[in-house]
Amino acid sequence: MEFPRPIRILLVEDSRDQAVFFQAALGKAFKHAHRIDLAESLGQCFELLADSRYDLVVLDLGLPESQGLETLNTFFRVMGPSNPVIVLTANSSEGIGESSIRSGAIDFLTKGEFGADQLARAVRYGLERWRQRMALDEAQRNLKSFAHVAAHDLKSPVNSIGVYAHLLKQKALSREADSEELEFLGLIENFTDQAEKLVDSLLHFSVLGEKAVNLTAVDVERLTRQAVSNLTARVEEDGATVEIENLPKVQADEGLLIHVLQNLISNGIKYHGDARPHIKVSGRQLAGEVEISVTDNGRGIDPKYFNRIFEPFKRLTGREDPEGVGLGLAICNRVIEAHHGRIWVESEIGVGSVFKFTLPSPPDGSETIDAESDPVFSHEAKTAVNN
Repeated sequence: MEFPRPIRILLVEDSRDQAVFFQAALGKAFKHAHRIDLAESLGQCFELLADSRYDLVVLDLGLPESQGLETLNTFFRVMGPSNPVIVLTANSSEGIGESSIRSGAIDFLTKGEFGADQLARAVRYGLERWRQRMALDEAQRNLKSFAHVAAHDLKSPVNSIGVYAHLLKQKALSREADSEELEFLGLIENFTDQAEKLVDSLLHFSVLGEKAVNLTAVDVERLTRQAVSNLTARVEEDGATVEIENLPKVQADEGLLIHVLQNLISNGIKYHGDARPHIKVSGRQLAGEVEISVTDNGRGIDPKYFNRIFEPFKRLTGREDPEGVGLGLAICNRVIEAHHGRIWVESEIGVGSVFKFTLPSPPDGSETIDAESDPVFSHEAKTAVNN
């Protein structure tokens, strides 16, 4: 990587001896012009970053006011993720270096175990990795922007096609057109509906990564009942039964979570087998998180597709699904990832599927909402669904 100007490095280190060694070692092996400023505490580090721009921050995890990963977490909490950080750790055997990288650092060095050449390589590679990360982020932002603009611009002409297809069909009916003409116009209407769903899903998918996740304590039972209520027409049409059982509270974005619940319940109804669809939504409290399960008695999914179904635009071969566009589960996956949770499926062909996902527990971590004495909802008893 070529640098058109001197590199500015902020070293956050409270040991003068370590600071002198760092400056001497880097000066020996890193031939590009550079300047190192020293901060002996996080407070001083934040003051320097507020006044100046640095190409790299080298952060000792053991400082007077903070120790270990908390030092790095505090740094990112105050300064945000826009600074490339290499951490210095006193002990690599505890896995703290790897944990630092998972938390956002670009590299780590263990004190007493690196020399001048290794330090210089870490600085060069760290700056290059940061440049690549920024280039990738920019490409992703451009792609999201393109997808959003393209979907937004497609929405109006697609809607217009649907309107004029409907008008043509009405005119054809008024003059008693032949069945083939009516069939063709009906197909245009169906394809237009499909295109509208695709455009709406693209818009949702393109902005999802930019939406701030507003975490609050969420009553999952109430939210599930709302999702079932929103699906009343489908529940009635397919004679479905939705059972709700023991749903603990979670820490989540309510608006995003209802989308996940509604999508999974709708899929369980849509892909039913010969029997009337029966969906069960249940949960259990784990250490620091809640696991939610949506179980159905549908067709089941071949294990080889377990990962594929969560990818955008991936639909299972052979499934006749005039409504799906292959984004529903991808959006669910992105929502759960935004909550730092996991989503997966367990399934058996001809028996049914269980979609499971995890969400963080609320701060109190233990409160569970008791289900009502009769938590089963069907098309005959849809009025029992609470909004």
